Amino acid sequence: MRAAAGLPLLGLRAALRHNAAGPSVLRRPVPVPHSASPLAAALRSARAIHSSPLAGARQALGKITPKRIAIPLGEGTSGREGMPKASVWRPIVFCLGLGGLTYAYASLYTNADTAQWLSALGAGSAWRMGREPTDRDLARAKQMQRIKVAREHLQSLSSSIGWLPSFAQEFILRSYVMFSEWRIEAPPAETVPMAIVAGMGVVFLAWQSPRLQPFMRKWFLHRPVLLGARPKKEWANCVTLITSVVSHQGLAHYAFNSIALISFGSAAYTYLATQDPALPHLPTSTHTAHFLAFLVAAGLFSSLGSHLFTNLVRLPRLLRSLQSPARLSSAQALAAHQAILPSLGASGAVYGALTMTALAFPDSRVSIIFLPWFSLPIGLGVFGMVAVDIVGLIRGWRSFDHIAHLSGAAFGVLYYHCGKPAWTWLRMKMGAEPTRPGRYF
Repeated sequence: MRAAAGLPLLGLRAALRHNAAGPSVLRRPVPVPHSASPLAAALRSARAIHSSPLAGARQALGKITPKRIAIPLGEGTSGREGMPKASVWRPIVFCLGLGGLTYAYASLYTNADTAQWLSALGAGSAWRMGREPTDRDLARAKQMQRIKVAREHLQSLSSSIGWLPSFAQEFILRSYVMFSEWRIEAPPAETVPMAIVAGMGVVFLAWQSPRLQPFMRKWFLHRPVLLGARPKKEWANCVTLITSVVSHQGLAHYAFNSIALISFGSAAYTYLATQDPALPHLPTSTHTAHFLAFLVAAGLFSSLGSHLFTNLVRLPRLLRSLQSPARLSSAQALAAHQAILPSLGASGAVYGALTMTALAFPDSRVSIIFLPWFSLPIGLGVFGMVAVDIVGLIRGWRSFDHIAHLSGAAFGVLYYHCGKPAWTWLRMKMGAEPTRPGRYF
């Protein structure tokens, strides 16, 4: 398939889910101050003890003696009181609810748009003599409609800028014609990922505004652990499971994920638009809603996987360390704190598109972003990326959100095997009528 061949790879590490901290550039942890938390107080105590005159004297003598320190829980707290609690069932309910609503709306929209265009082409009319419109007929009719609308807009634009100098009018009209021709001729598999990248660009620009920083940190970073969070605050935090997917702080991070999304998103769209002969055939005028629902689900799945791993694995380890009578070194406390940081980035969704593309088009080859003249089989590239994430997870590397990457990759594999049958079943439940029988699974 053209859309899957020669895909510029995200560099085997480009477009990775970016846990957002510091100057590094792919999806990684972002340090956010929690000055009022017991954990923050503990870390301050640890730093204070290790910067004491006694410690300085020991270092001056050329000998550094590791010290073990007690971690205070803060004033007015004892035991587990005031410590962070695991957030599990609310994020699961949120992701299932939002994902289900997204697919329900996508199926309803697809059915309604298809029915509208079937009616416009006279489906079921006697004059068609039993020949119903095909998907290609629907696509051609939509293209003709776009041409008509573009001509009307061109005439309106020409009238509205008549007061400008002739050279300015010519420049504006030529630019509009070039853009309209591209939008009309380019397939949706190309234009839709670009539109998503443009939307992510708006979020990226918002990050660059100092005045918007508090808003962006609150609503476009996902914090897997909240200190002393009430149910209302925990529900609000669930929103960032999806908003963080379209959020990028650094230019390199945004650029890498954008290139990957355009490449693998285009191939994923092409695969989702390809009819499976074993399934019931449903007339379809647009596959955009299905593709967007897939990306939303992949982003939610990867964010939820990272969130649950932090709350069920990392957080209990941290709490046991903080409450251990054996006491904790300041270095260990700092490392534990850095293991639970906010994250953002679209690479979990990109991983889903990548693995689904690799399974759908196994003969495709990908090129490394910085070495475009060098290519390798897509299966080998995906294997290498997943292997690096597994090693990073085992060894505790903190540069990337490896769990989010692996969760997104797992979702792509799952969707390749079950996505199309489930989508066909859902559309039929929402009222779509098949033109050819088949079975779901």
